[in-house]
Amino acid sequence: MKPFEGVKIVDLSTVIAASSASRILADQGADVIKVEPLSGELHRLQGMAFGVGNDKDENPVFDVENANKSFISLDLKSAAGKEIIFKLLKDADVLITNYREDALARLGLRFDDIQKQFPGLVYGHINGYGQKGNEAQKAGYDGNAYFGRTGLCLDTGTSESYPLVNLAGMGDHPTGVALAQGVSAALYKKLKTGQGDKVSVSLYHAGIWTSAALQPVVQVGQTYPKPYSEPALLSVMGHPYKTADGEWVVFMLFDFDKYWSPLCESLGRDDLIDDARFNTRMANRENHREFVEILSSLVATKSLSEWSLQWNALDIPFDRLGHMADVADDEQALVNDFLRPLTYPSGKTFYMPTPPIQFRKGGQSEYRPAGDVGANTQDVLMRHGYSEEQIKELLKEKVIRVPVHGELAIHQ
Repeated sequence: MKPFEGVKIVDLSTVIAASSASRILADQGADVIKVEPLSGELHRLQGMAFGVGNDKDENPVFDVENANKSFISLDLKSAAGKEIIFKLLKDADVLITNYREDALARLGLRFDDIQKQFPGLVYGHINGYGQKGNEAQKAGYDGNAYFGRTGLCLDTGTSESYPLVNLAGMGDHPTGVALAQGVSAALYKKLKTGQGDKVSVSLYHAGIWTSAALQPVVQVGQTYPKPYSEPALLSVMGHPYKTADGEWVVFMLFDFDKYWSPLCESLGRDDLIDDARFNTRMANRENHREFVEILSSLVATKSLSEWSLQWNALDIPFDRLGHMADVADDEQALVNDFLRPLTYPSGKTFYMPTPPIQFRKGGQSEYRPAGDVGANTQDVLMRHGYSEEQIKELLKEKVIRVPVHGELAIHQ
């Protein structure tokens, strides 16, 4: 049994962050019903910009956040559409949305609007900049709120190469994980009290939390970004170095005393073991520019494969700096189900990322593609008491949308 079997979630989300939260919960057994506009959710079109398929049978970019859900397409501005979503909420445990408060107000779906009607409902909300203040209604995406506002663009990397150009969804997914955790905690509270709650997560807050380890550091005067010659943490052991064959490696020697001697031996520089300029954590930091130069020249004398043999044998924490394109061929990722091959009707196979939470018991989650806009409209409505005749009328009035095969199924 999966943890959230029997939990019903109404997913009123767009794009990535909130959708990724409900995807995590779907993989953990929740029955997630995603509500889209008649035109479909905007994120369905994103694959096209990257040259990835985005038709009804093959939309891997959309499936990352939306696999394992059911889909209903509604005109929420119509009276009949509003009636449908309130029927969906009647026995729901969770509502997840990233609509801004003014849009939710127009739909009558703010937490304050519906909490008395649905006192046990857990209300998960993602916003850009928080619930209070002058910017509470400001449009927020990971590019501006998560990366831009927090310093992650300007302060990550080196001063020779900034600002960082953030890549799609890299702030959305950590934010979605935070919302999934908050919703899980609220569901646990509901088990004990019977009462729902509003769980709010903002992209800006999540970005601050991502860089939180450095907040005390910058508040005492450290400035970022730093040049390559000055490691970001004033530690040469978390710094990238280039090998003879053009690869980059990074050491993470937080246990400095344990690994200092083996590292020096592997580099053929036993003389450094007792060199007072470098052989303690603090001395190494104080003389980091000089040691970066020494270590850079040493690492550059051998290939990655040669160094890997030595460092793996000594259990020195290091890794090659890879590219995203390397991950789909990484046996370690595949054997652990971090990615799973998914073959679409076209015959094309994508190695699809899975949510980063695994359970010892309960078995592997499925990977069910989203399908077309409104793929499950008919089934969802019939499960909530609508007859075929009522569904036909809703179609006629353009309150709902179903795929062509769904229209045929009810003799439209």
